[in-house]
Formats: sequence, structure tokens, C-alpha cells
Amino acid sequence: MRTAAYARYSSDSQRDASLDDQLRNCRQYCERQGWPAPTEYTDAATSGARNDRTGYLRLLTDATRYDVILVDDLSRLSRDSINVAQAIKQLSFQGVRLLGVSDGVDTSRKGHKLDVGLRGLMSELYLTDLADKTHRGLTGRALAGASAGGLPYGYRVTEIGQRAIDESQAVIVRRIFAEYLAGHSPRTIADGLNRDGIPPARARTWAMSAIYGDVKRGIGILANPIYAGRQVWNRSQWIKHPDTGRRVRKNRPPSEWITTEHPELAIITPALWQAAQARVKQAQPQRADATKGAGPGRPPRHLLSGILRCGDCGGPMVIVDRYRYGCSTHKDRGQAACPSRVRVSRSIAETALLAGIRESLLSEAAFQRFQRGVTAELKRAMPDPEAARRRVVDAERVQGNILAALRAGIITASTKAELIDAERLVAAARAELAALQSFQPSQILPRAREAWRRMVSKLADHARNLPEARNALRELLGENVMVRNENGELFAEIAGSDCQLKLVAGAGFEPATFGL
Repeated sequence: MRTAAYARYSSDSQRDASLDDQLRNCRQYCERQGWPAPTEYTDAATSGARNDRTGYLRLLTDATRYDVILVDDLSRLSRDSINVAQAIKQLSFQGVRLLGVSDGVDTSRKGHKLDVGLRGLMSELYLTDLADKTHRGLTGRALAGASAGGLPYGYRVTEIGQRAIDESQAVIVRRIFAEYLAGHSPRTIADGLNRDGIPPARARTWAMSAIYGDVKRGIGILANPIYAGRQVWNRSQWIKHPDTGRRVRKNRPPSEWITTEHPELAIITPALWQAAQARVKQAQPQRADATKGAGPGRPPRHLLSGILRCGDCGGPMVIVDRYRYGCSTHKDRGQAACPSRVRVSRSIAETALLAGIRESLLSEAAFQRFQRGVTAELKRAMPDPEAARRRVVDAERVQGNILAALRAGIITASTKAELIDAERLVAAARAELAALQSFQPSQILPRAREAWRRMVSKLADHARNLPEARNALRELLGENVMVRNENGELFAEIAGSDCQLKLVAGAGFEPATFGL
């Protein structure tokens, strides 16, 4: 009997001990049944409403290796009834039994679909009820003037759980507003703070986004009215995406906002706040044009964005103006965070990298090297059917012994369960042997050749199908193509290979500004 166990807990406030408790229950169940200890899969601090959990996806991928998968209760597998139903349908199709140790769910039992459906619905209702109660409690805190969200930079929590001004950080807040009104950009302000070694609230260095923020959401130092003594809460809500299970922020209408005045929390004067907002409003059209099409959660619009990496800090390189890639860390956090001022022409980088890939990685010679390596690996990993044959013989012997006992009239309370398990082991062993006997390594290389050609085609057609071309690049290169400056010339080094591509000749390079 091949067994696996899955455990999960959902929030950072819970403990790893929760995983141990769940897994211990599964191990003890296996011991009582006389089964071997289960292979363990876990997800820590991950919501059961998400279906992209690492351990969960790995379990589903490996499911055919097991006869039984155990969970402490069905809600550990997922709190989404649709996800639960799909997972169970997939496991049942693969001949895998799902057991809930504490709640008694057993997919080998007739009528399990009703049990699964009711428990999945109860889990969804639990999440909805919890969200409603949490929002109701936070609304009460906001109406009472207390904090109903995170703690902004410039404040601390007192011994009685209230907010108070942190004077050491308030000085920095006033500096940011003063420099902004003096004409400095958020990027310049962030660079100055990083040069002076002033730590931000959470990250290691200041970014311009933490300063400029988002006026619609009221986050960021220049956009948060709490600095003028006004709290605005309930601007947005988080809604689960139906496909990914991830939470997505949705803005609420202003009629649902809750605004309270807190003059004791004002770090700047109302006049200073109004002056800053006037400049923010004036800069918004220009900023919107500069960032059109960008933003969190939106797909990149350029072939190499995020795939190229800065040779100085290792951060992603993105489009920093209309024509060039540059280090995003330098762009957003300034020279103190990353000194690289390298700018790579988009057209030159894309042309050179694609040509280098075709010549060095997708050439016929490269495929021949790949083919030789795969052939050697297949020979080394060729499965031995003799071990599978022995497992078939052993399983059939156990089954035969039980049948012989039945014919002799030896019947106990566990005989039926033992016979069912023995029959399942025989079927699994025979299926494994059949799969090994039908294993055809000669089919792999022709399919690899087809995949190789498709990849070449996708890269050649990158202008018309950017997402497919980016996926092909990730398969070939990962996301670690380092751009380095060597004596005034730029090279792209592809990690894990000997390929180094020259991006531009020295004559086209400007050492003073690293501009191309």
C-alpha cells in the first residue's frame, strides 16, 4: 500500500505545530491499518482558497504514485468546493483513494459525493462568514477612530494598542514633503534617503513607489491623508479570483469610505498637505502617460523585461524609457541602491539575444549535443522490469493466501478489508509492470525535436505573439541573463551555459553615463 499525506495551515498567526498535528494523525491512521508511513506534502501559511499552492500542486502531480492520500480533514485539501470536487474527480480517475482521518471522508465508499459536497459548501460558508465578521469588526474600529489597517511609516503602536507619532520617522516624513514641494521627484527623494542610509519601514531601501504611492488607494507617503490628521478607510476590498484563487484588490465607491479626523496624528500642516496634493494632481497626467500599460499584475509588454538581469545588483532590467532596458532597482531606488546606469537599446538587445539563441542554443549542433545527453541519460535511467515482476508475484501470493484462507473457512473481521487491499496491490503492480513494458524511449527524442522546432518558431514570431515568445525564452534561459559591462562593452551571459553574447560595440558606448 503506497500512501501520502497532505497538511496545510492558512495564516502566519498559526504555527508549524499545526502541520505536525495533522501529519501525526495521518501517520497514526496508517499504523492502525498496517500501512507504511506516508510520504508527506505540506503548505504553510497558505490559504485553502488558493489552488496554486506548491505542496498541493506537487501532490496532484505525484498522485499516481500512491494508492491512498490522507488528509486530517477535507478542508485541509481546499476550502473551495469546486476545487475539492475537481481534485477528487482527478484522483478517482487515477484510481487514488482520498481519506479524511478526522472527518471520515472516504472516496472509496458509496455516497461519498454527498459528504464531500456538503463539507465543501460548509468550508466556503465558513470563509464567507469569517470575512463578514472581520470586516464588521474593522468597520467598528474605523468608526471609533482606531486603526483598521496597517501601520503607516511615521507612527508606532502604544502600550494600550493606539497609534502615536514616531518622532524619529516623522522627521523623515516632513523631509519628503518639503523636498517634493521644492521640486524634487520621488525618484530623487528615494535616492537621497538611500544615500543617507535612512531605513524604510519594511524593505531594505526606499523606492519611489513608497513615496509617490497611489492616490486612489491612499497609500504611499504623498498620498496618505493620515499625515494631515485624516484617516480614510474602506477604500477597497479583496476578492478571490475565480480561476487562480488569488485575492484581487477592487476599489469601493467613495460612498462606502469611512473618514475620521485625528488632529493628534497630524505630522504635517493641512496647508502643506494641500500644496503637495496640488503638485501630485498636476503630475498625474504625465505620470499616467509614462506608465501606460504597466502596473502590478499586468503582463510585460517587451520581450526581455524581467528576463535580463542587472550585472551589478542582480535585479530585473525593464524598459526605462521608450527605447532602452535599464536596472529597475536603479530606476526606482536610485544610485545608492544600485550604481548601475547601464542602458541597453531594446532593438539591439532583442536582436542580438535572439540571434545568439538561434546560433548557440537552437542550432543543429546544439540539438545534437542535447540528443547525445538525453540518450545517455535514458540508458542510465532505463527502468528494470524485474523488480516490478517481483512485486506482481509478491502481491499475487498475498492475494492467493487470503483466498486460500477463505476457502478453508478462516474468516475474521478484517478479512474483507485485507482482500480488497490485496486486490488493489495486485492491480497496481500489474499496471506498473505494463507501463514499464510499454516504455518506449525512442519516442522521446522525436517529440523533443518537435518541441525544439516549435520553440524556434515562437521566437521567430515574437513580434506577433509576445507571451508565447517570453514563455519560450524562460524555458531556454530561465530569468537569469546577466548584463555586464566589460571595459566599455556590454555582454549578456546566459546562466548555465557557455554562451556570452555581445550586445553592442564599444564605439557605440558612452562610459560617462553608460548610455547606449
